[in-house]
Amino acid sequence: MLPRVRLCLGAALVAAALTMTAGAHAATVGLSFERFTRSQLPAAQKALADYEGTLKLKGVETFDGYKAWNGSSGTANPQHTKVGSFSSFGPAGSGHSVVGDPSKLQVRHDPTMQWGRYGTEKGAPLGGNWLDSNDNLGMRWEVEGLGKFNALAFFVLDAADVGGKFSIKVGNTLFSDLAGAKGRLSNGNIHFVKVLLSEAVDHLTVELMHDRTNDGFGVAGAAVALAPVPLPPAALLLASGLGGLAFLRRRRRTAA
Repeated sequence: MLPRVRLCLGAALVAAALTMTAGAHAATVGLSFERFTRSQLPAAQKALADYEGTLKLKGVETFDGYKAWNGSSGTANPQHTKVGSFSSFGPAGSGHSVVGDPSKLQVRHDPTMQWGRYGTEKGAPLGGNWLDSNDNLGMRWEVEGLGKFNALAFFVLDAADVGGKFSIKVGNTLFSDLAGAKGRLSNGNIHFVKVLLSEAVDHLTVELMHDRTNDGFGVAGAAVALAPVPLPPAALLLASGLGGLAFLRRRRRTAA
């Protein structure tokens, strides 16, 4: 009977290994989208700080190291930041909040702007800088150059306040109409976004977008990290199978 039991366990181990191999090429994505008002900024900052405290941080970007728009020049489409590179996509904006080149994103620092975007860094003068969509359709974030990671955290500011529906695409996974599906939101709203992958990767494309131009938004406090994730069922099966084989080997030695 012992060889037969070993064969059955061996088949289970092969099945587990195949399942794990297949899953390694299709990481699943979990996304959390928590809303705060501008008056709740301290609570939002605490939520980000508490979450970062559970992670092994690979990079954090506040955009305070980049020149903000000053009326004549600034940093557009920042590349090679501490968390990757950013660029716009889709039709360019043409709204009243557009500054500089309307086809590009813009680092900004004018927290009293009437459209409700602002920096979120705790303790920074007037809230610090943020990256503005410049009323474009969307913002593409290439997360790379940081080694392996499986977690992202960031703030989205002022989404869906002009009638657009706000969505986020992580890799090939689309989270549609996260904000605005039930109507316009108030100016200056904050959304704390957390993304967790089922496995670590070294490159990821994230797209933030409205379904129309001229409904601007900002991004601030972006962090990339490694987070502990539960073992997938296949890994648990593999571990239990290995444990079973070890037990049977000991039993066979004892019987001999």
